Amino acid sequence: MTPFLQMRGISKSYSGVQVLHHVNLSVNTGEVLALVGENGAGKSTLIKILAGAIRSDEGEILIQAKKVEFQTPLDAETNGISTVYQELNLFPYLTVTENLFFSSFHSRKGPIPWKKLHQEAQEFLVTLGLHLRAERLVSTLSIAEKQMLEIAKALHVQARVLILDEPTAVLGGHDVDRLLEIVKQLKERGVAVIFISHRLNEIFGLADTYLALKDGHQVASGRISETNHDDLVGKMVGRHIAHAPEKLVQHDKRHELLRVEGLSQKGVLQDINLSLFQGEVLGIAGLRGAGRTELVRAIFGADPIDAGKVFIQGQEIKVSAPRKAVAHRMGLVPEDRGTQGLFKNLSAQQNIFMAKPKPTWIDYRKERQTAEGHVASLQIKLPTLNVLVGGLSGGNQQKIVIAKWLETGIDIFLLDEPTRGIDIGAKAQIYSVMRDLCLKGMGVILISSELPEILENSHRVMVMYKGRIAGELRRQDATEEEIMKYAVGGESS
Repeated sequence: MTPFLQMRGISKSYSGVQVLHHVNLSVNTGEVLALVGENGAGKSTLIKILAGAIRSDEGEILIQAKKVEFQTPLDAETNGISTVYQELNLFPYLTVTENLFFSSFHSRKGPIPWKKLHQEAQEFLVTLGLHLRAERLVSTLSIAEKQMLEIAKALHVQARVLILDEPTAVLGGHDVDRLLEIVKQLKERGVAVIFISHRLNEIFGLADTYLALKDGHQVASGRISETNHDDLVGKMVGRHIAHAPEKLVQHDKRHELLRVEGLSQKGVLQDINLSLFQGEVLGIAGLRGAGRTELVRAIFGADPIDAGKVFIQGQEIKVSAPRKAVAHRMGLVPEDRGTQGLFKNLSAQQNIFMAKPKPTWIDYRKERQTAEGHVASLQIKLPTLNVLVGGLSGGNQQKIVIAKWLETGIDIFLLDEPTRGIDIGAKAQIYSVMRDLCLKGMGVILISSELPEILENSHRVMVMYKGRIAGELRRQDATEEEIMKYAVGGESS
């Protein structure tokens, strides 16, 4: 049977650097194709070509065996191809309804019947199980709600091919389950889905076929039923990734790096008390909206607090702004690295030194050598240190954020979803960085929606529920079941 969609011999280069080498992709109606590979493998470039955002240097695209050419994203959408990118593409100061119907406004004539559109939008969202008020401004939505709205936008235009680029990266718990259920429903309706995810359990539970890329080359493809976890990972990264967690560094319970007492923020945080010791990874778990991100932002001085005290090395400090936290050797890798952790219009080298106090005289040669050291140790894939960070893959962007804080010489590392949207090889690397930090006597607070990540890397686990600490578990007592009992407001067994 001829595939519904085919991409044949697709090649692309930027400034003489080849990023795709004669890649072939095909997907049938009612089929989910998993597009897998490490960050920087070429996945994003390939789907941008299919989405009409960029043009390939070589190759062709066929729909139902008919060759098509996309000059713009609208051309792709007109041909039934909708894309939900990892980087959200919403208008923050428009309503949910306006964002949902935006692509159709150009064809409307006369006054827009807002009341009718709000009602239509609300009914459509309900069919997807999304409980968003249609009149809400998008700027008031959480990251997870924005992600689900992006998916709703793509579905509203009745796509025949839906491209989902890391759709669950910002989701957790029931939101992930709901999204995966929506994808299964699309399969039943005959929609072809191209699904990009670094969560292999999702791929093996959802996909029919796979295409693996490495360094812009197509290295493997086939039925998902004919491969397994280790085999697929090996194809993606070109090496074996051990599943067994490394032994955690023994931390020093006598040396307290950070203590928080009675931290409160009206309507958000309630009487938070915690300590972080030298060489320790303190995991913080909880469901979306539990207050995990708000907690580390408050500790870092990014959000104001109504009550509470923060102590560093036993000394009370007033962290009224992030710069004061940095001055006390504290760094935050934020949940949204794109808007809060990087300057996308600046180079990789400039970003690495952005948080470090600027000397009166800069030794550019030494600075470059230092940046090259971070790039090598973190295995950041860059064509040059002068490349703009906005053009890098998500994983490489995250490594730049980590390099930025390593350069400042911090003692306390606040990591909020540090492996979100990052491939399995890069995840293992970031885990290794955390262990190295602990060996050097630093302390890490780790927030993650992935419970295996929390369990594998934490000495202790604190669980949040509705803005408070619902429970604390020692590593040897922590299980997914125990964490979830606290996360939903229940009691531990």
